[in-house]
Amino acid sequence: MLTVLGASGDEDRVYRQLVSVVSATAAELAAATGLPSSAVDTALAGLLERGLARRTTDTPARYVAASPGVVEAMIADRLSELRSAQKALDRLAVQHRANALAMEASGVFEIVRGHEALRQTAMTLFAAARSEVLNLIKPPIIAVRTEERVQPAAPVRGRTVFETEALEGPGALQAVRDGLRPGDQVRVHTRLPVKMLVVDRSVAMLPMAQDDTTPVGVLVRAGAVLDALLELFDFVWATAVPLHVDNENSPSPREPFLDADDRQLLSLLLAGLTDEAIAVHRGTSMRTVQRKVQALMSRAHVRTRMQLAWEAARRGWV
Repeated sequence: MLTVLGASGDEDRVYRQLVSVVSATAAELAAATGLPSSAVDTALAGLLERGLARRTTDTPARYVAASPGVVEAMIADRLSELRSAQKALDRLAVQHRANALAMEASGVFEIVRGHEALRQTAMTLFAAARSEVLNLIKPPIIAVRTEERVQPAAPVRGRTVFETEALEGPGALQAVRDGLRPGDQVRVHTRLPVKMLVVDRSVAMLPMAQDDTTPVGVLVRAGAVLDALLELFDFVWATAVPLHVDNENSPSPREPFLDADDRQLLSLLLAGLTDEAIAVHRGTSMRTVQRKVQALMSRAHVRTRMQLAWEAARRGWV
């Protein structure tokens, strides 16, 4: 009982014996407990120091046990101390876990700040690619612009999804056309969830903040977060529209019903570009674009643009 409070086993035995009698001398305690006299004397000294016994003025001296209530108060104090220690330990445990996560994350995440740092990091990633580059591109373009034609090595496969708005500016479509290589695939989505560059499915770069003064990006390496980003790219890719840009490296349609000019027009329509933006890209008027769209609808035997999109997907025109 008393050992949980730091008392010795001998002190516990002597105290229990004292509680069972009104008072006792050291010799009587030795006889009752079977302990040597020296051990009893040491135990009594400890009990007196802890306030668990008191000595009378009799000769020879007799000893009286303190009330068990005193022990109860001591246990309550110890419990309070243990609770405080537990709270302190909990705080230390939280800090330890945070430090462990920080140490682990230091190898997974890397912050990149500023236009030039983001640009250099993107260029390094392109140069280091060995098998595949995945790209989600949406305005504003901060690191590397499409017209700069920064590309990985020839054997590296590229899959890029543009947000529709990124293709509406003058020259954007021509830049895509000029940069398309054999094996590259380009698609368009009306709204991308995030900008992202992924190299060899082992490292990704995406923005954290992109204000005009100090854009901030983060590099994400192998781990659960990168796995989630790859799943996100695959989902966006599956829901995006293939873009035909009339390049000698473009894949041929499954059904050779349309010429290259019509396939490009149809892919731009499906990508969500406005008639005005398409006219700018094609160097023609909106009226010409609308007339060609009507011609496509007639050839597909449909009456609306929605039906035209359905027929194009069904027949594999793009």
